Amino acid sequence: MKGYFITGTDTGVGKTIVTACLAKLFKNRNVGVMKPIETGVDAQCSSSSNSDAKFLMEITGVQDPLEDISPYRFKLSASPYQAAKTEEKEIDPEIILERFRTLQSKHSMMLVEGIGGLMVPITQRYNVSNLALQIGLPLIIVSRVQVGTLNHTLLTINAAQQHGLKVKGVILNPAYEGELQSFEAEQGKLIKELSSVSILGTCPYINDLSSEGFDKKLDLLHKEFRQI
Repeated sequence: MKGYFITGTDTGVGKTIVTACLAKLFKNRNVGVMKPIETGVDAQCSSSSNSDAKFLMEITGVQDPLEDISPYRFKLSASPYQAAKTEEKEIDPEIILERFRTLQSKHSMMLVEGIGGLMVPITQRYNVSNLALQIGLPLIIVSRVQVGTLNHTLLTINAAQQHGLKVKGVILNPAYEGELQSFEAEQGKLIKELSSVSILGTCPYINDLSSEGFDKKLDLLHKEFRQI
């Protein structure tokens, strides 16, 4: 299987931005995108500005149905399990896997963006790590560049390995533009030293969150992510 499952050390680490960068990087490979579950979005009033799924569709230009790209969408900004319970609904992982296989049949490569971190519950006994394992794509972990990154990243790597997931590597995602502080610049080296997991690169800070804005960073993306 060709593609990656993009997870994060936490919510809000920049998985969607990294997924969009990778989609642009692989745009000549007929890449497909998927955000299986999305919370914090009103299905009746959503756009690329507040929906990760619609943002990825806009950046990549894919024409797949939203129902395939994001089969479950909930209004409450919470874990999928809690958001679904609030709406008195239940998530069926088999539906997600069916939609993934449908998309996979149309594309040479798939990028699947998870929700939150690996231990985020989808049902009472099924979490993001279970979904990643069933989808079967190598894992890319998106990590912040700040104090606490080592702990969160090592915990995520440990959880992935315990669940039998193949980790391709870690992508660091700075929260600001400009030169990193010295201790921040060392975090990638320390993660590799402490875990033996590769650092795949540092995501460039992107101000212009449009398709053209990502295109302007293509040369830098090819340079940063040459290991992928």
